[in-house]
Amino acid sequence: MPRPFRTLALLLMATLALLPYAFGQRTLTIAQGIDVPGFDPHGHSNAAMEAVLINLYDYLVFKSANGEFEPALATSWAPVAEDAWRFTLREGVLFHDGSPFTGHDVKFSLERLAGDEALAEHVNYRQIREVEVVSDFEIVIHTNGPDPLLINRISRIGSAIMPRDYVESVGFDAFTLSPVGTGPFRFVEWVRDQQIVMEAFDDHWRGRAQFDRLVHRTIPEDSTRVAELMTGGVDIVTNIPEQDQVRIGQTNAARVELAPSNFIMMVVFNVREGTETADPLVREAIDYAIDRDLLVEGLMGGLGVPTAARINPGISAAPIERYFGVNNYDPERAVELLAEAGYGPGELTINVYGAQGRFALGGELTEIVGVMLEAVGINTVVDVREFSAYSANVWNAAAFEHLVVTGLGNSFGDNWFAMRALLCGGQYDDRVGWCNERFDELMNAAETEVDPEARAAMLWEATDIVAAERPWITLFQRQDLVGVGNRVDWTPRADGFLWMFGATPTN
Repeated sequence: MPRPFRTLALLLMATLALLPYAFGQRTLTIAQGIDVPGFDPHGHSNAAMEAVLINLYDYLVFKSANGEFEPALATSWAPVAEDAWRFTLREGVLFHDGSPFTGHDVKFSLERLAGDEALAEHVNYRQIREVEVVSDFEIVIHTNGPDPLLINRISRIGSAIMPRDYVESVGFDAFTLSPVGTGPFRFVEWVRDQQIVMEAFDDHWRGRAQFDRLVHRTIPEDSTRVAELMTGGVDIVTNIPEQDQVRIGQTNAARVELAPSNFIMMVVFNVREGTETADPLVREAIDYAIDRDLLVEGLMGGLGVPTAARINPGISAAPIERYFGVNNYDPERAVELLAEAGYGPGELTINVYGAQGRFALGGELTEIVGVMLEAVGINTVVDVREFSAYSANVWNAAAFEHLVVTGLGNSFGDNWFAMRALLCGGQYDDRVGWCNERFDELMNAAETEVDPEARAAMLWEATDIVAAERPWITLFQRQDLVGVGNRVDWTPRADGFLWMFGATPTN
């Protein structure tokens, strides 16, 4: 292209990029490593999904960045019996289709969760027995016995309130393609594995968001996300690798902020009969083979804390001092345990699965775990896949033979939630195959125990059982880096929510 035409083309591209600002529209663009699996807030249990959909849906209660419960669709609440709570609902709230929000929408949403065992979030809402609609703006939630976690339940993704009349008129399949909520942004478009587009909802009860358009882009490669941030293609980037933070700062186009996370990186085992990891000696050997300190310091650049349980400070009813900061690394003991299990050097082969894109350095973490197992004489076959392929064909298909390296968060902020997937016949039954009657007894009792000390004692014992039997082992608590461009004033949250109502443009 001749030089004058090339210059003209570059000027035209720059002008087009600035058109939204020139006409008064402000677009906020966020890049994550993975796409959402869909828009049914009850049908998926995915923290990356909630990070996005919190902008589309509201809950009865909102959890602030510091973990405090705040009024949202409910303005006040109080217990009226040991198994019932009364909620006063906010008047004048509109769904994105213009229909009014009432207690009937709450009943429809929460009873769907509580009554449909096929929903991914059902296990977290089975305690809800009935939602009684006293009037359009007053409800009573009745539970199956006392529920010390009810407010926790209704301040997270599963409790997103959907419009009853709209869903019943179009059906759930159509709803998930064109979702309607009461959140600060309304749905516009979804191009799978590319982007989600939302627009500010003019009639939101909090007021109008300061950005007119919210775009969530899916960019699996860490290096590509970082490059887009540095060149101004996106405004916010999650999961920045530690080694890129200096490079980003040198551009003067963005900054990197530390976000202490409640995500725990961990190894989940298949312990079903017939697989090598069904042997507790093998699982214990793998536990001792992994150097958590080296993972944190060498791979994560110090961004993390080793932990021997799925807990971290801020998680209630958890034995923090017993497990947090603990590194079980003992390679000599690992070799001894393998010998007790009947395996000499090179006689045991373990398949190690992991994903790239969901967490910074997720693939590299999987590979290094494989190297650490090799160091104690275990042959490994490491299989790292792009997250959507891993999720569909490994994790959700329960198709891993020995173990996966993954990360799990805790949107309840409670130790019961951290372990509830291990209940017999529970969420991980098809993946893990572990069942312990004493563990179930403790967990089920803790679910309705309102005395904090008695409840903590139950959950501490349950934690000890998991640590001893190892259906999973934990590695470290993540501390994430988030890139924030200079066009936006926004602070990351520890829970990973990409809550953009409070984001403000800087120019």
